[in-house]
This record gives sequence, structure tokens and C-alpha cells, in this order.
Amino acid sequence: MGSEIEIVVEEVAQDSDTCLIKTSRAVASTPEYFSTVEEAQQSPLGRQLLEIGGLEAVLMQDRTITLLKPVPGEPWGRIAEAAKRVIEEHFADLDRIHSTQAREMNEEEKALFIQIQNLLNEEINPMVASHGGFIEVHDVKEKDVFIHMGGGCQGCGMAAATLRQGVESLLREKVPQIQAIHDSTDHASGENPYYASGSM
Repeated sequence: MGSEIEIVVEEVAQDSDTCLIKTSRAVASTPEYFSTVEEAQQSPLGRQLLEIGGLEAVLMQDRTITLLKPVPGEPWGRIAEAAKRVIEEHFADLDRIHSTQAREMNEEEKALFIQIQNLLNEEINPMVASHGGFIEVHDVKEKDVFIHMGGGCQGCGMAAATLRQGVESLLREKVPQIQAIHDSTDHASGENPYYASGSM
């Protein structure tokens, strides 16, 4: 997948309410604290960490993630391993997206990119966050839009239907100049299926 990240879980007493995880890559440029999935809607990594059973809060700063849980509570072993997997998958997903963005968008494409991403953040992501997912703009080429689904959306059997029925209908209503909408999510290894409009 190309994600070069080292993750170290510091030794922690089982009766401690905190567990520190050090990473070789930055997880947040400024301190971010979340105690509910709703609070973490704009942070895919924070949201996915909070969905791990047994946690009550997450603090992310620089290259450190602090997990908090009740005491007494579930032992740290399973929680820490689950957190490591979430972090690894998060950065692997980011690397895959960045590796496919080999060109610079022009000013018109950038403006459309920002307009669509803001619309997704306001109208779509609060809903899909309840399923552990998020949807973002991957690329804009002229008036074609490439959407990426992450978290619980990736590989989901309902992803295509969600794209067509929810995201596509909203975008076509709010941004009528869009021509085709593609799903660039890697739902299955080695494949990049897309779902274009019926007019294409």
C-alpha cells in the first residue's frame, strides 16, 4: 500500500485510564480532543478511533495519540491493537489517494473542488459518519468529479447505491455544471470501479 509509518504503543498499566501511541507521522497539526463521534465529524482518524469499543475520548497532537477509557474498564490490549490497525489503514488510505493525484488542477477545477467538498461536509458527511464513513472529493478534471469513500464506506456493498442516490442527486441539484460523477474508491483490491451518470 506504500504507507511507511511506525506505530509504538507505550507500556501502560492495565488500571490506567490513558494509553499513549507514538507515530512516525503527524496525526494533527494542532491539539484535537474528541469525546464523541459527533465531535469528530471533521476528523476521519479521530472518528474511527472513537468507534473502537471501550474508549471514552481521544486526544491527538503532533505525532502522539492519547486514548482515554474508564477505570475500571476493558484491558488495553485489544483496544490498543484495534487503534494501531485504524491508524495504519488511515495513512494507507491517504497515501493511495495522494499517489493518484499526479497533476495540478487549474483554477476553475480548484474552485469546483472546494465547492463540492464544502457541500459534502455540510450535507452528506454528518449522515455517513453514523456508519463510520466519510466521503470526499478525490479529483476534478474539467467538469468530471471523482469521489472517494473512506472509513465504513470503503468496500461497503451499499456504497454504489449511496453514491448514486444520495451524493449524486445532491451534487447535481446544487452544482448543475457537473458532467460525470465517478467513484474512485478502491472497493476491491486491484480495482477502481466508477459509477458515471447515465448521460455518459
